[in-house]
Amino acid sequence: MTKYIIRRLLWNIPVLFLIAGTTFGLSRALPGGPFDFAGDRSLPESVRENLKRKYNLDAPIYEQFADYMLDLMRGDLGPSFRYRNLTVNDILKQTFPISFQLGILSLALGLWIGIPAGIIAALNHNGWLDYLSSFVAILGVSIPNIVLGPFLIWIFAVKLGWFPAAQWGVDYTDLYFGFIPPMTSDFWSHAVLPTVTLGTGLSASIARLTRASLLQVIREDYIRTARAKGLPERTVIAVHALKNSLIPVVTILGPLFAGVVTGTFVVEQIFGIPGLGRHFVQSVTNRDYPVVMGTALLYSVLLVLANLFVDIAYAWLDPRIRYD
Repeated sequence: MTKYIIRRLLWNIPVLFLIAGTTFGLSRALPGGPFDFAGDRSLPESVRENLKRKYNLDAPIYEQFADYMLDLMRGDLGPSFRYRNLTVNDILKQTFPISFQLGILSLALGLWIGIPAGIIAALNHNGWLDYLSSFVAILGVSIPNIVLGPFLIWIFAVKLGWFPAAQWGVDYTDLYFGFIPPMTSDFWSHAVLPTVTLGTGLSASIARLTRASLLQVIREDYIRTARAKGLPERTVIAVHALKNSLIPVVTILGPLFAGVVTGTFVVEQIFGIPGLGRHFVQSVTNRDYPVVMGTALLYSVLLVLANLFVDIAYAWLDPRIRYD
């Protein structure tokens, strides 16, 4: 297994450089430039030329690419064109912890609700609990975050006053290990509404997948054999059926994890959360190439690591799976 992990990591290094090169090319192919406008007014041609010269954008494209890759190998993601006093590393350091916290909390909520709901629905197939769980899951998938978020704000922040309507409620000069917030009541009160907004759709998707997978597994021959041996139903489900039924759920956790921890623009915009997803969309609009490329590369790294974790989890869930 150790050799497999090392081999996977080494193979993913050229993949990440390929992603960086592709993102570089696509960002340069966008119409317009990062210095065409300053707010609502157009910059003079002389100012644009000076800015291009400052950031080496007047050089040939191959030279810009070579400089970017050399900086990338040193861990330098470059300066931001939009925020002149910040580098991309600074922006990621400020915004990624926020999106990471929101993503982890939402994913934990999705797993905590989705897996039990899917199990209950599968074990009561065609019963009222199955229909109720399926209805709630379909409802959760169908309601977009752009509708659910304002509705929760209106009910729980405006009408009832139970939770703050916006912001994230964390002093980011006092984080543990750079991304773990202090467990204060202020943090949790701010986190509830955006976490529920993002976690509702995740829990609904996980519940539907868990239900479908468990229904398929409990019809397998080895489950009938376990029941024929006289094993208690709880043992049959918990020991024999559940582990194999979770393999499809684990499969989607890789891209789900990478997606939610690198920012969700809609939720962050609704709740005024200064996370990475919000900055990424603004950077695309502003043609802030380095931030776009840095965010894409961070997402790729997280996706690679998450998929590697998924492969390792496969071997634990199903002993028949081995990596030589």
